[in-house]
Formats: sequence, structure tokens, C-alpha cells
Amino acid sequence: MPPAELLVLVGASSDGRWFSEGGREHAAMFSSLAGKHGVDVGKAADVWDLGCGCGRIARWLAPQVIAGGGAFTGSDINRRLVDWTSAHLPGRYLLNGLKTPTPLAPKSKDLVYAYSVLTHLREKAVRAWLEEVHRVLRPGGLALLTFHDEGYAGARGPPEVVGRLEREPFIVLNDAMEGSNYLSSWTTAEHLKALAGPLFEVLEIVPGRADNPTQAVAVLRARAG
Repeated sequence: MPPAELLVLVGASSDGRWFSEGGREHAAMFSSLAGKHGVDVGKAADVWDLGCGCGRIARWLAPQVIAGGGAFTGSDINRRLVDWTSAHLPGRYLLNGLKTPTPLAPKSKDLVYAYSVLTHLREKAVRAWLEEVHRVLRPGGLALLTFHDEGYAGARGPPEVVGRLEREPFIVLNDAMEGSNYLSSWTTAEHLKALAGPLFEVLEIVPGRADNPTQAVAVLRARAG
């Protein structure tokens, strides 16, 4: 288990049980969605955890991927988190910047997932990271990317966000320190589809949930080219 200071850094809570059980549930969610759309994480899949933090999800998925003969790579913007995951979890862990590209090879991954990464970026950066994910995925590869949709905004967001989303398709709150938990972005499902559409086939949008809480998930298949 990561030290309390790292738990707080990634989730604003030092509750180890929340970190572990929430990570296990989200790992199962990503694994299930990937399998539904043709990528079995337990059968020689090459997987990238974008924004891995200190391994909340990777601690569950990386062993499964590696045991199945696959390869697991995590990356994060924070060196302390990358150093901790490198020292304690199976797989390869890299430092990425706020700006693209990453050092990952083009067309090298079967699956990319990112939990609460797009949610801390401005729209221009979201577009850039969609392009980077597409660059790294093999044609037909899957991206599972969470975002704050209008449903999640109604259940978990500040009161003013829902009304603003009816007029503005992309909203940034606390517009400073991009890439950190301080900034939060919110967008409609339709706008996320529009952002992803040129590069990906949008297979489904799983709405955000209030009971978990779980953000909305865009399930995207990389187009060729």
C-alpha cells in the first residue's frame, strides 16, 4: 500500500480501504469493457495505464496482464508517483509530461485506459491527448477514457455545472495548474463524441454513476491511419 501522503495526493483521502477497493472495482470495470469490445487483458495484451498515479488500478490489472503473457506500462505526470509504482508494482512505469508526445512507440498498444485524466485538462489538451492515444494504439485498439459528463455533474458536481453544460459543451473550473486535481473539466457526452470522432469509432459512452462514484467512460476504437 502506498504511504498516506501519496494516497492523499491522488485521491484527497488517506483511506487505504477506499484506495484498494475502489481500484479493484475500476480495474474490473475496465477489464469487462475491454473484453466486451474484443481485448482480453489476460491474453497477451499490451496495455497502457495513462495517469497511473500510485497504482490504484494498476495494482489489480498489471499482474493479470503480465500473467497472461502481455506487457503493462503505466505513466504519470508526477515523478514521485512513478518512482513508487516502479519500485513496488509489476510492469514498466514512465514519466510523461503535461504536453504530448510520450516516449511510447506508435501503434504499440492494444488497450489504453485513463481514469480521471481528461477531467483535469483544458479542451486543447484533451484534443492533444486523444491524438497521442490514437498514435500509440494499434489500428482497432481500444481506449477507455473517463470524463465528467452531465450525469456525473448532476450527481457529484458543483450546482452551477449542470446549467452551464446546457449552454456550454466544455467547462473548466479552477482554471489553473492544468494536470493537477485543482483544475476540473466537464463536458457533455455528445461533445466528447465530437472530440473523439475524427480519430476513433465511439463504441459506447457509459454514463457516470452517483452511487460509486464512477465517472463516465468513453469506449473508443482507433481508426486506421
